[in-house]
Amino acid sequence: MNGTGAKGRVLVVDHNEDLLRSLASHLVDNSYDVATATSSNEALEMASEQDFDLVLMDMWTPLTTGTETVTQLRESFTRAELPIIINSTSQTTTDIVGALTAGANDYVTKDVDLRILLARIETNISLKKTNEQFIQTNRVLVQMQKKLEHDLEAAARIQQEQMPDRGVAIDGWDVAWEYTPCDALGGDSLNIIRLDDDNWAFYVLDVSGHGVPASLLAVSLNRILSPGRGGAGMIDTLLPPRPLGDGRGEQESASVASAVYVLERLQEKFVPQVDTMQFFTILYVTLNARTGEMRVASGGHPSPIISRHGKPPQLLFKTNGPPIGLIPMEMDIHFVEEKLQLEPGDQLMLYSDGLIEAYNDENELFGIDRLMECLSEMPNEPMQTVIQQVHERVHHWRGAVSQKDDETLLCIRRDQ
Repeated sequence: MNGTGAKGRVLVVDHNEDLLRSLASHLVDNSYDVATATSSNEALEMASEQDFDLVLMDMWTPLTTGTETVTQLRESFTRAELPIIINSTSQTTTDIVGALTAGANDYVTKDVDLRILLARIETNISLKKTNEQFIQTNRVLVQMQKKLEHDLEAAARIQQEQMPDRGVAIDGWDVAWEYTPCDALGGDSLNIIRLDDDNWAFYVLDVSGHGVPASLLAVSLNRILSPGRGGAGMIDTLLPPRPLGDGRGEQESASVASAVYVLERLQEKFVPQVDTMQFFTILYVTLNARTGEMRVASGGHPSPIISRHGKPPQLLFKTNGPPIGLIPMEMDIHFVEEKLQLEPGDQLMLYSDGLIEAYNDENELFGIDRLMECLSEMPNEPMQTVIQQVHERVHHWRGAVSQKDDETLLCIRRDQ
């Protein structure tokens, strides 16, 4: 019997054909699409071949009981997939418990008020459709999650591809680095860049926040800080030397941008953004590999550690300068820069705060003192060994505590 079907499709099962027609008629009048069966075998066959939103079944059908039929239906359909209401003349606790235990969703007696029966039917079908919507929504979410994971993996590969070559070689120098993001995408970045025959640039930067926004800015900065790319050659622009005292970073070379000059250009490019509040810290280093002359500038980044041959390590900077993109240009901004000469056996370590701010299970920081202690114990080890040992120390310190921030290390030592 076909109603509007607006409320759902119901299979009514009863051996009493008069009662069957009466129930079906009432359901059709209440906007249900109805199919009928007079035996359990017929009901099982119809349920296997057609889609129903609910089965309204007599407790007693020819050749078998409604409870047995429920058990058979439950082999193919869960309670959520196909609600079953037992409609019986019996009011015994044994029959009611037996039907519900077998898998029926509800139990009503045949003398129940029709309005109550219709309410039970509507409620069970509503729950079924809600479950179907949930399953469909979950299916879409799973697909979206898979796509997001695929996109994140692709983005992570792009980010990794922007890292410097592991085998980078600078004649007369031992260089090594390590980058461990806390998520698939990280906000840290580093690079080792050859500017000309003698000059090299190094940097470690840390974008505020984590995940996709931080990673996007880190990737953008990597491109800007690459020779001749998006920064219009920010790090290698040919400029005449600027006089001292012009209020900006000293620019002595006509071919290599000084460290502080690069930070000033970055500050001009990345003005504070009220909507994102994103900023980043950076250590930028220029090195003349032939002479050992080095210039180091800091934009709010933790101070690098300088280890002179035969002497204990110490912090290079007492102050770190402002982060990039946090302070408006109209304010008086001065970036910290140091000039130094690295002699044979001297080394410099650049790192991100994720290392020194690693917590253990007692909520204690790893701290700068432990990092310098690691360095003092390995004054002559290869830089790659030093980096590996530092990471192992930090990992052991954290113990069961998960990594909360990206961890980046870049070390350079002049050969003895």
